[in-house]
Amino acid sequence: MAVKNADTRGLVAAIPHLLGGMDRRSKTQQAPLATALLTAVMRCGMLDDSQLKGFDFARLPQAAETLLACAKDLFMVNPVQQAQDPGTIPITAGLNAERQALVTNNGKASWISDKDALQTLKLNMVRIVGSEQAFPTEASDQLHERRFMALLCASADPYFQKVADYGKDSLKRMRPIDSESRLFVDMANTMILGTVATRDCAEAPRSPVAPAIRLRLLGFLSKSITAVSIYPQWIKVISECLFSTTSTAKLRQNAMIFLQWALNKAPEEQVLHAAPTLMKNIHQVLAESSVGGTLSMLNADTIRGASYVAWGTLVRRVPTLIQEDLDHLHSIFGAFETESATVRLSIQEALVAMLPAYKSQRISSNLQSQLLDFLQRQLRSSIHQARYTALRYAISVFPFANMDARWLCILGLADPKPEIQLLARSGLTIQPSMVLEHGKVLPDLVEAICFISRKSTDTYANGQTSAGQITLASAKAQPLVVCGMFDFGRSLLLAKGMTMLQAEDDQHEADLAELDSINNNSELSSEFQRDSMRLALRTLTKSNVASTSVESIWIRTISSCISTAQSADSTILSKSLMYMVEIMSFGSEGAALSLLDKRDDVFSLLDVHNPAVQLFAAQALSVIYEAKLFSDYQDGLAVDAGFWNDHLVSVISKLLGEIEVPEHPKQLNRKLGSILALGHISLGLAIAQKALSKTWTELGLVKVESVLERVRLALTNAIQVSSKIQTQALVTTALCSAIGEIGKATSMVGAVSALKVVAKQTDNAKVQEAAISSLSGISLGDPGQTLEIAQLFIDLSGSVTKKQLDLHFRIGEALAIMLGRFKCSLTEMNWILPIDPTLVYGENGIEADVVGVDMLLEAITTKMAVSTNTQERQAAAIWIMSLARFCPNIQHLMPWLSRLHACLSRLLSDRNELTQEVSSQTLGLLYEMGDAGLREDMMYSLIAMFGTRGDGKPPQRQNQQQRDANNNTSAQQLLHNQIASNEPLLEQESLGQTPDGHTVNTTYKSILSLASDMQNPSLVYQFMQLATHTAMWNSRCGAAYGFARIIERAREAIQPYMKTIVPKLYRYTFDPSPQTQNAMKSIWQALLGPRTAGSNIPTSQSDSLSSPQSGVGIVEQYWDSIMEECLTSMGQREWKVRESGCNALSGAIGGVDSELAVPYLERIWQMSFRTLDDIKGSVREAGLRMCQSLANATVAWCTPHDEAKPSQEKQAEAVLKVVVPYLVDVGAVSDAEDVRNFSIGLLLKLCKSSGRYLSPFTPIIVERLLESLSNMESQAANYMSFHTGAQGISHEDLESARLSAVKSSPIMRGIEMALEQLTPSSMEVLVPKLQDIIRHGLGLPTRAGCARTVVILCVKKTELVKPFASALVKAISGSLTENSALQRQAWAAAIGYMAPMLAPGMFRNLLKHLEKVYFEKHEDEVRGVSGQVLEQLAQRCPERLCENTNGPGTASFVAFGCWDSNDTIGKAFSSAWQEYKLGVGSELVSDEESLAELLRLPLMQLASDSWANRIQSAKTIVELAQMVERASRTTELGNHMSTKSARLLEALAQTTLPELIRASQGRLWPGKENTIGALVKVCGSCARIINKQTAWMEDGSQDSLQHFLKTVPQTVCTILLKEVTIGETSYRREVAARFISFIEAVPIDIYDKASNVLIDIARTGMAADENSANAMDVDVDDDAERSMRRPQQLLLVAVVIKALQTVLPKDRLISIDEAAALSHVLCGVAETGVWNTRVASLACIAALYKHCSAAVSSNSLADMAAIQHLLDGMNTDATLGAIRTCATEGKYVTVRTAALDAAEAILGCIKAVYSSDAEKSSHVKAWQRGACTIVETLAEDSVPSISDRARDVVREWTGV
Repeated sequence: MAVKNADTRGLVAAIPHLLGGMDRRSKTQQAPLATALLTAVMRCGMLDDSQLKGFDFARLPQAAETLLACAKDLFMVNPVQQAQDPGTIPITAGLNAERQALVTNNGKASWISDKDALQTLKLNMVRIVGSEQAFPTEASDQLHERRFMALLCASADPYFQKVADYGKDSLKRMRPIDSESRLFVDMANTMILGTVATRDCAEAPRSPVAPAIRLRLLGFLSKSITAVSIYPQWIKVISECLFSTTSTAKLRQNAMIFLQWALNKAPEEQVLHAAPTLMKNIHQVLAESSVGGTLSMLNADTIRGASYVAWGTLVRRVPTLIQEDLDHLHSIFGAFETESATVRLSIQEALVAMLPAYKSQRISSNLQSQLLDFLQRQLRSSIHQARYTALRYAISVFPFANMDARWLCILGLADPKPEIQLLARSGLTIQPSMVLEHGKVLPDLVEAICFISRKSTDTYANGQTSAGQITLASAKAQPLVVCGMFDFGRSLLLAKGMTMLQAEDDQHEADLAELDSINNNSELSSEFQRDSMRLALRTLTKSNVASTSVESIWIRTISSCISTAQSADSTILSKSLMYMVEIMSFGSEGAALSLLDKRDDVFSLLDVHNPAVQLFAAQALSVIYEAKLFSDYQDGLAVDAGFWNDHLVSVISKLLGEIEVPEHPKQLNRKLGSILALGHISLGLAIAQKALSKTWTELGLVKVESVLERVRLALTNAIQVSSKIQTQALVTTALCSAIGEIGKATSMVGAVSALKVVAKQTDNAKVQEAAISSLSGISLGDPGQTLEIAQLFIDLSGSVTKKQLDLHFRIGEALAIMLGRFKCSLTEMNWILPIDPTLVYGENGIEADVVGVDMLLEAITTKMAVSTNTQERQAAAIWIMSLARFCPNIQHLMPWLSRLHACLSRLLSDRNELTQEVSSQTLGLLYEMGDAGLREDMMYSLIAMFGTRGDGKPPQRQNQQQRDANNNTSAQQLLHNQIASNEPLLEQESLGQTPDGHTVNTTYKSILSLASDMQNPSLVYQFMQLATHTAMWNSRCGAAYGFARIIERAREAIQPYMKTIVPKLYRYTFDPSPQTQNAMKSIWQALLGPRTAGSNIPTSQSDSLSSPQSGVGIVEQYWDSIMEECLTSMGQREWKVRESGCNALSGAIGGVDSELAVPYLERIWQMSFRTLDDIKGSVREAGLRMCQSLANATVAWCTPHDEAKPSQEKQAEAVLKVVVPYLVDVGAVSDAEDVRNFSIGLLLKLCKSSGRYLSPFTPIIVERLLESLSNMESQAANYMSFHTGAQGISHEDLESARLSAVKSSPIMRGIEMALEQLTPSSMEVLVPKLQDIIRHGLGLPTRAGCARTVVILCVKKTELVKPFASALVKAISGSLTENSALQRQAWAAAIGYMAPMLAPGMFRNLLKHLEKVYFEKHEDEVRGVSGQVLEQLAQRCPERLCENTNGPGTASFVAFGCWDSNDTIGKAFSSAWQEYKLGVGSELVSDEESLAELLRLPLMQLASDSWANRIQSAKTIVELAQMVERASRTTELGNHMSTKSARLLEALAQTTLPELIRASQGRLWPGKENTIGALVKVCGSCARIINKQTAWMEDGSQDSLQHFLKTVPQTVCTILLKEVTIGETSYRREVAARFISFIEAVPIDIYDKASNVLIDIARTGMAADENSANAMDVDVDDDAERSMRRPQQLLLVAVVIKALQTVLPKDRLISIDEAAALSHVLCGVAETGVWNTRVASLACIAALYKHCSAAVSSNSLADMAAIQHLLDGMNTDATLGAIRTCATEGKYVTVRTAALDAAEAILGCIKAVYSSDAEKSSHVKAWQRGACTIVETLAEDSVPSISDRARDVVREWTGV
C-alpha cells in the first residue's frame, strides 16, 4: 500500500531498500518484496540520469545481483489472457514455477494480464539495467556480465518490439562482453541447457530459455575458446539446440556453426573423447532434416551442408575414425547423388577437410588399394563435384611416385569439365623442384614406363577403356587419355634425364626455362634437353623386364596407336610419331630397327589430313631406312640386296606415282604425304650412303641410286612447274620442304633457280618461308651454292613488307645455317638422324663458310645498314643478331666485331623500334664475343657515338698499357662527367621515334646513367642485353633467344655497385615509358637473381628481393638511397622523372616497416600532395596512386593489434605525430580540391582503424572533419538552395535531404569513431574548437554536423561533457535564431541532451534566453525555436524543467506559448506544459503567489500592442482559470468551499478581472472575442464567490474586493450588451454566446436591460432576412456577399433568441409589455425563420410559458390574476399559429420536436394557471383546443419519438 501511494521520489528511494537483503529472506517473504519492487519500478516511470545515479549499484553488489536476477526473469515473462486462472498459467521458458511466481505475484500481478502495463514495466526495467549511471564502469566484471545477460533477454522479447529495441540499444551502449569469461560462458550454458535439481542447489530446475535467446547466446559462444574447452557442456549445448522440441531452423543453423567452431578450437583430447557422440549427432541431423516448402528447403539445405562440413572437420581432427575402412568416404561420396546442388558444395568442402586423414602414410597398403579403386569408380559419377573431389584425393593423398594415382589424373584429362581437366593436368605436372631434388619424388622410370605400357594395351584392346576404367563420356575422351599417357611418360623421361645429367656433370645446370619445358610436350629445343633425353633413353636401354629392354617397351607403347591409325585421333598420331622420332634419334642403335616392321603402318599415316602427322611420319621413315641401310652395310657383311633393290624401289616408285597424279582435293593429303616422304627417305638413304663412304654401285644398290635420281628429277620438275604455274600452296610448300631435305646431302642445282623464283614471286608467307628454308638446306649439301643463295636473300630483304617481318628472322636463321653449317646451333637441333654429321660431311664440311660470312657481312655493313629502305636496315640488324646468337663460335666473326659494332651503334638511332631493339640486343651479344681489348674499344666507340666529353671533345681511345694501368678510370670519368654535366647522352633526335611518334632515346639514356652511377661504363653492353632480352622476344620467332649466361655474368659484375645503382635502377623500373620500364624491369629481375623471374618489380616488403649477403629485402637494404632518389625526382622539371619517382615511391612504401618511413614521412606527404596537384595529368594520376599506397601503409602502421608490442605503439604514435598534423594543417585546407578530398578520406580511415592511438589528435581531427562537411558538399546543393522554386522542390525538403546526407556521410561516421577515443585532456582541447564552430562555422552541413557531434558526445561521453555543458549551451544559445529551420531543430536537440548536465543558474539563464528569443523575434519560424528547446527539455530532463516554476522562461512562459497562433509552435510548448502539469501538478496553483506567477506573462501581454499576443493571453488565462477552478474544487469540504479555495478564487478574480474588463472595453479589434471569452470564463470560474454571500470575508481588508465582486456582474453584462451590438455578425454572435455562458454561470436579473437590446437584434435580423438586405451592414451591395452573410445573420438571431431565453428572470414575473414584445418577435421568427431560428424561437416560447407556470408553482406572492392577465397579453393565438406552422413542417425533425415542446408548455401553463375548466374563459379554452390540435397532429408524425410522445400528451388531456 505504501508503494502504491508513494510519489516518484519516494519510489526511487524505496528501490534500494526493497533490494537489500531480499536474497536472504524466505521465499514467502521474497514474493511481496519482489511485487513491491516491480510495482515501484513501474510507477516511477523512466528515471532520469540523476535518479539512476543515486542507485550506484557498484557499492551495492548484492542488491545489484538481486535486481539483475529479477530483471532477467521479468524480461522472459510473457503476457497471459486476462480471464486465465493464475493456477493454469504455463511456466515461461527459462524460468521455474518459483521464479515465475516471484515476478508475477503468483499470477496476480496486474501487469501479467495487461500487455501495456507489462511493456511499461519492462521498459522501465531496461532503463535501469541498461543505465551506466546505475551501473557505473567501476562495477565488477561479474555485474557487467549479469547485466549483459539480462539485457540480452530483453533484446529477444517476442511480444514487445519496443522492449527488444531498447534492449538492443542498451547492449550497444555497454562495453563489449568478454566471451572468454568463465562466468559468462557458465551462465550462457546454464540458460541454454536449463538447470537440474541437486543437493547443493535448493532452487527448482529451470527449463532452457526461449529459442531467440539461445540463438543470441550461441552467437557469442561461437567466438569463445573458453566455451569449447568446458567439456561436456559444449556437447550438451549443441545437442540441446539441435534436437530440442522448441528448436528452430535458425537455431539449428547456428548450432551447426557452433559445432564447427568447437571442432576447430576444442582441445584435441576432448574432441577425441566426444567423437562418437558428435558423429552420432551429425548423422541424426542428416537423418531428421527434411525438405518442405521453399523456406524449409533452404533451411534444410543450409543445415545439411553444415552437417557435412562438420563431419569432414571431425574426421580431420580425429583421423582414427576413418583409418580402418572407407565407410565415411562411401557415405559422403554417395551423398553427391542425393543432395541438392547447394549441399554438394558443402560435401565437397567436407571431403577436402577429411583429406589429411587419408594420407598414404596413415593408412595401410590394403586400404590404399581400396581407396584407389573407390576413387576410380567415383570418376564415373555424373556429378562433377564427385569427380573433382576424387581427383583431388588422388593427387593429395598419394605421393607423386604412385602411378595408380597418376593414372587417375590421366583419366581426369578426359573429363568434360575444364576445372577437372586443369586439376588433372596439375596432378601430372612435374615441378622444377622435383628435378632439383634429384628426382627423389618422381616415379621409378622403369616401373612408370611398364605401367603406361600396360594401361596402353588395355586402352587399345577394344578400342576403348577396359573394364574397371572410366567410361568416357565423349568421343574425345580416349585421345585425351592416350595423349596424357604419352605426354606423362615423355615428361618423366625428360625429367629423369635432366636429373641424371646434372648429377653426372655439375656444369649442366638447368635454368627455370629448361625445367618448365619438361611439361610443354613440344619438340626438344636446346642441347640440354637433347642430352637429357639421350641419357634417359640410355637408361631404358640398359634396363630389362622379362628379358625385354624397357626402351623396347616404350617404343612398343608409343607405336601401339599406329596399327590402329584408321580409328586413331590425329593428336594421338602426332604425339606418337614425334616421340618415336625422338627415340630413334636419341635412343640406342636398335631403336629405329625395332620399328622397321611398323613401316607399313607409318606409310599409311602419310594420307592423314594433318600436316604434323605427315611430317613426323616422313621423318620416322627417314630414320628407319637410314638406320637399316647403315646397319646392313657398316660391318661389310653380306646383305640381302633384294630388300633394297626390290622392296625399297617399289615403295619409292609408288610414292613417285602419287606425286605425278594430277592434283585433286580428295587425293591432296596422299600427295602431300608422298612428297614429304620422298624428301626425307631420300635424305636418310643419302646420309647413310655418305656415312658408309661407298658409292651405290659399291653397295650393290644401283636400282636404289636410280630411283633416288628419279625422285630428284621429279621433285625438281615439280618445283619448276610450280614456279611457272600457280599451284596449291600446300603442294608447293611440301615440294620446297622435300627438296630442302634432299639438298642437305645431295646436289639439287636444278631446283635452285625454281626455288629462287618461288621465294621472290610468291605471295604466300608459308610458301616463301619454305622456299628460304629449302635453299638453306641445299647449301649444306652443295656449298658452292651458298654465295648465290646469300645474294638472293640480300636482294629479297628490301621487298619484305611490314606484315612479313617474320621473314627477316627466317632468312636470318637460313643464313646462320648456310654460313655456320654445323657450327650453327640451329643445324644441330634440326639434325634428327642418329649418324654423326662428321661421317657425312667430313671435318671441313661441318666448318663455317668463311667466304660466305665475309660476303654477307660486307653487304650488311656497307649497303644494308646504311640503306634508306627500312626493311633492309631491319634485315641487317636481325641477320647480325642471328649470326651472333646461333654461330657465336665462328672464329672468323672476330675480325668483324668492330665493324659490326659500329654498324649496330648506328642502327640504335634508327626510327624503327624493332631495329633499335634488335640492335641493342645484338650489341650485347657482340660484346660477350669479344676479348678485353675489343670490349674496351667497343665501349669507347659507343660512348663516342652517344656524345662528346664534358669539354666538347670526343673521347680519346687508350692503348692496352693505359687500359691496364688505369683500369678504365678515364672511361668511367668520361661517362660520369658527361652525365653529371647534365648534357644529353643522346640527342632528342638522335634515336628517332617509335612508330607511334614517341621518342625512344630514354631507354638508352637511362642505361648509360645506370652504368655511370656504377662507375663502370663497361657494363653498358650487359645492361643493353638485359634491357631488351624480354622486351620484344615474346613472338614465336624470338622465343629461341635466351640469355642465361649473359645475365649471370652481368649479375656478377653489378654486385660491387649495388649501393649506387639500386636506387636509380629501382626508379627507372617505374618509368612512364613502357619501353624504358620494361627494359629496366628486365635488368632488375636479371641482375638480382632468378627468384625474380616472372614476377613484378617489388612493391612491398613481401615481394622485395633478398640480398645474397644479408638476407634483408633489397628495398629495405637501400631504403635511404631509394627515398632520396624518389623524393628528389618528384621535384624535377621533367614530368617523366616526376612520374617515375612517384610511381617508385608508391611501390617502395607499401609494406615497409614504419620505423624506416617515419624520418621521411613529412617529405613524402609534401611531395605526394605536390604531385597530386601537378600540371601534368599522368603525374597527378601517379600522385593519386602514391597517396593511396601511402594511405594504406599509414593505416596499417597505425592499426592497434590485440597483442601489440610497445615498440609498435611507439612507432604508430610517431607516424601519427607526423601524418595527422600535416593532413589537418596542410592537406585538409589545401586550395587543391584533390588534396583536400584525399586528406579528409585518409583522416576518416585513421578514425576507423587507429583506435586508441588517435586520442591526442581527436580534437583537431574532429574540427577539420566538421569543416570539411561543407567543403566537400556538392556545389549543386548550394545552387539548388537558391533555386528551389525552379527545381520543383521546397526549401525544407532540400534542407532535409542535405542534413540526411550529413548524418549518413562517411565523414560523420569518422567523427563518431574519433570521438570514441576522447580523453579528459583531449576534451579540454575539443570544446573551444566546438564553440568556435558553433558560433562562426560556415555552411549548413558543418553546423548540422557540429550539432550532431554534441549529441554524440552527450550520449557516449556523458562524463566528459558534464564539465563543459554550460559553455557549449551558451555557445549554442546564440545560434538558435539562425535561418535554417532544421538546423534550429538540431541545436534544440543538442541543448536537450546537455540540459541535464547544466548547473541550476545556467539552466535558468537558458530559460530566460528562450523567453527573450520568443518575444523579440517576430518570424514564426524563429520564435518557434523556443518551443523546440522546451520540447527537448521536457523529453530529456522534465525534472529540471519542473524545478523552475518561477521567473522568466518558466511555467508562465510555457503556458503562454501553448496558445501560439502557429499550431506547430503551440504543440512544442504543450509538451513542456504537460511535463509541468504532470511533474508539479496542483503545486502550480497552490497559493496566491504561484497563481500570480503563472498569470504574470498573460496579464502583461493582455495590454500588448500585438493583437496576436492579446489573443494568446486570453487563451492562456482561460487555461489557467480552469486549472484554478479544478484545484479549488479538489480542496472543498463536502458542499462547503474551503478557505484555501476561496482565497485562490479571490486571487484569480482580483488579479485578472480588472485587466480583462479593461481589455474588453474600448474599440473593436480582430480577435477581441477571445478577450470577451476569457472574461466570461474567469467570471464563471469565480462564480461561487460572486454569487454567494461573502461570509468568509473578513471585515476591513476585504471590503474593496467585496464591493468589486458585487459590481462585476453588472459591469460584465453592460460590456457584453454593448459589444453584441457592434462589429461583424460573427463577432456579435460570439459575444452573444459568451453572454449566455455568463448568465448561466452568474445568474443575474438583467432582463429589463437586456431584452430590449436582444429583441431589437432579433427583430432587425429577421427584417434584414425578409428584405434581403442587412440594415446593420449597409456596405453590402453584392449578391454573393449578401448570400454569405445571411447564414451568419440567422445564426446570430438564433443565439440572441437563446440569450433571451437565458435571461428570463427566475425570481419575478416579467411585465405584460415585456411578454408581448417577446412573444411578438418569437412568433415572427417561428413563422418565417429557417429551421435553426425556428427551433430557437420555439424553445424560447416553451421557456416563456414555463416561466409563467413556474410563477404559479412557486411560493411567491404573485397574484394569479396578474398571471392570467399576462397570458392574455402574450398573444397566445398568434403563438399557437406559429407553433402549428412549425408542427406541419415536414423536413426537419428538430423543428417538429420543438413545436411539440412548445405546445406541451402552453398546455402545462394553462393547466397550472387555471385549476378548473370553470375558470377558463372561452379564449383560454380555444388556446387549449388549439394546442391539443397541434399535439394530435404531431401524434400522427412519422417519427416515433415525436408521435409516441404526442400520443402521451393527448391521452393526458383527453383521456383517450
